[in-house]
Amino acid sequence: MEYFFGARQWLVPGLVAAVLSLLNTIGLGTPQYYIGAVEIFFCGISLSIPIGMYFFARLHFSEASARLALVVGSVWYELVGFAHKPMTEFVSTGLVMILLALCIRPNPGQSQTVWAVALVGTLAAAVRFQYTPVVGIIMGIFFLRTRKKLQLVLISAGFVLAIGVFDGFSWGRGLFHSYLTNFKFNIAVSAGLADQSPPWQYLVWVVLASAGLSLITVVVAMATGSFRRYGFLLGLMALLLVLHSMSNHKEYRFIFAIIPLWLMIAADCCARINKIVPKVVAVLFSAMSLLGILNYLPYQHVLYRAHSNETGIVHFIRDNDPIFATYRYLSSEPDVSGIWLADRPYFNSGGYYFLHKKIPFYDSHSIIITAEEGASFPGYILTKQFDTIKILRRSDDATPVRTWRTYNPILVTETGGLEAVIKSFDSNALPAPQTLGIQFADDLD
Repeated sequence: MEYFFGARQWLVPGLVAAVLSLLNTIGLGTPQYYIGAVEIFFCGISLSIPIGMYFFARLHFSEASARLALVVGSVWYELVGFAHKPMTEFVSTGLVMILLALCIRPNPGQSQTVWAVALVGTLAAAVRFQYTPVVGIIMGIFFLRTRKKLQLVLISAGFVLAIGVFDGFSWGRGLFHSYLTNFKFNIAVSAGLADQSPPWQYLVWVVLASAGLSLITVVVAMATGSFRRYGFLLGLMALLLVLHSMSNHKEYRFIFAIIPLWLMIAADCCARINKIVPKVVAVLFSAMSLLGILNYLPYQHVLYRAHSNETGIVHFIRDNDPIFATYRYLSSEPDVSGIWLADRPYFNSGGYYFLHKKIPFYDSHSIIITAEEGASFPGYILTKQFDTIKILRRSDDATPVRTWRTYNPILVTETGGLEAVIKSFDSNALPAPQTLGIQFADDLD
C-alpha cells in the first residue's frame, strides 16, 4: 500500500520489472517462465554474500578462515532460503559484504577501488536506507585509509545525487521523495506500536535462528580478548541491533545483515584451532542448515513474523504455502473470470504475479479459494485441492453476479488509516487512486 503514497523506492522493483520486460520481449512472459527466471536472477545477486565473506575474511583473517567462511556462507539455511527473495534487506546485505571486502583491500588509493567503494556503498544504503549508518562506518574506514579522500567524497556525492534524482523522477516529486516519506511514515507508525515488541526481541530471534550458535560465537570471540580481530564485526552487529531495536515495529528480516557477520566470526574462531576443526565445523553447519531448510530447528516457526496481522506461511523446502501452487494452476486455466480469496488478506496471496490474468478479485468471481474446513458456498462446487486449500468453481446454473466495467489490478482494501498517517506529516502526499479502481457495470452483460 505504501506505493500508493510514494513511500517506497523503485530500485529493487525496477530490477524485477527489467527481468519481466526482457522475458516478455522474447515470448516468455508467463508465470511458468518468469517466476523461476526472477528467482534465479536474485539467487545470482545473493552470491555476493558468500563472495564478500570470503574476500573480507581472507584480507582480515586468513586464507583458512576465508575458505571456511565461503563454505558456511554458501550452505547456511537462512542465506540459502532467502536467496531468491527480491527483498531490500537481502539485496543490500550482499552489497554490504562486497563493501566490507573493498574497504580493507590493499592499495586503497587506486582510482577503480575508490569508484567501486562509492558505487557499492551508495547502492547498499539506497536499497535499504536503514543500513546507512553501517554503510557510513565502513566507508568512513576506507576514507581514513585512502589518499584520494576528496575524490571519494565527490564521487559518492555524485552517486547519492543520482539516486535522489532517480527517486524524485520515478515519483514525479522532489529529490529523495520516497526515502523522506518512508522515514517519516515509519516514525509515525512506530509511535502507535509501543507495545508490539520488546527491545530485546531481535537478540532472541538471532539466538533462536542459529540454535544458539550465534550466542556461542559472540561469547567465544569476546573471551579470546582479541578486540582488534573481532571488534569491527562485533561493533557492526551491535550497531544493527541497537538501531533496529529502537523501532517498535520489528521483523527478523530487518537485521538480515547480522547473519553473515557472525558467520565470519564463527569461521575464523574455528579455523584458528587446528586443521581438523574447520572440516568438522563445515559438516556441523551443513547439517544444521539441512535441518533449517527443512524447518526442523526448534522455534523456527516463530522467527519470520513480527507481531502483526500477517498470516503468511514462511517455510523453505518442506510445507510450502499451497497458495502459490493454487495460483499457478489457475494461471493456466482458460475460463477463470474472477477470484475470491475467502479467508486470507490480499498481501498473503500470490496476487497477480502468480496468477497473471486480467481478472478481478473479490467481487466478480467464477472461482473461490478457501482453506476453511467445512466451508460451503451455494452455487460453487469443489474442483481441485492443493494441501488444505480448496478451489471451488461456479456452477453453470448459479445466479450471475455483477461484473467489472474495466480491469484494474489494484488491491481492493481500506486505505483510510494509512492515508491518514501519510497526511499527518505531508499534506501534499500523493492521493490513493479514486475508489481504488473499483467500477461496477451498470447492468449485466
